[in-house]
Amino acid sequence: GNCDGFVGNRMLAPYASEAKQLIEDGATIEQVDRAAQDFGMAMGPMTLGDLVGQELFWKQRKAAGDMNKQTKTYMGPYELTDWLCEQGRFGLKTPDPKIGANGRGIYIHRGRDKMVDPEVVAKLEEIRKTKNHPARKVTDEEICERLFFSMINEGFKILEEGFAQRSSDIDIVYIFGYGFPPAKGGPMFYAENYVGLAKVLERVEVYNKEAKERFTKNKAYLPVDYFEPSKLLIACAQ
Repeated sequence: GNCDGFVGNRMLAPYASEAKQLIEDGATIEQVDRAAQDFGMAMGPMTLGDLVGQELFWKQRKAAGDMNKQTKTYMGPYELTDWLCEQGRFGLKTPDPKIGANGRGIYIHRGRDKMVDPEVVAKLEEIRKTKNHPARKVTDEEICERLFFSMINEGFKILEEGFAQRSSDIDIVYIFGYGFPPAKGGPMFYAENYVGLAKVLERVEVYNKEAKERFTKNKAYLPVDYFEPSKLLIACAQ
């Protein structure tokens, strides 16, 4: 799939974006990671960000001269990770000897142990206040739906645009390259055989409405379109 970000990273972008949005909505960082791992992922999205490096897309946007830039491979909200990068805290690759950490980003990493950085929690609270976006209770079910249904909907768009021939091609990419639980057969197989496409579509429509309401009413939020239902998903769900 020779699209922006190819198949894997293009589908990972909505997943990563929703993880950041979920913690602004009120889910805790630990809760988002735990929900993804309980689903069967090798690691949660926040831990993954620290492993890959928080600075990756920060540097790309800086080079482009547009810190609000969004593409199919990276999208907001950016405030928390931009603040981390400005502090030189990229994750596992940036030790902080002052606090005995062999890596510092979202988490403080000490050997094989990690804990959410209290400064990150405080910054998150500050971001919510600045954006006038009060925290609310978020369930694990909502976390999983928003993480994986955004990813699945993007997968349907990739098929619709002809960048992948078969849904099983996408599943192979995700099982062998992205730590998706093999027992669930890949994101597309999971959508069709575990959840049901009608349910996926119904929830995608709900989250699309919520996302549109957020970014139209609150200008502190950038527009996102990954919950805009794929035409192919609509056709297959009927």
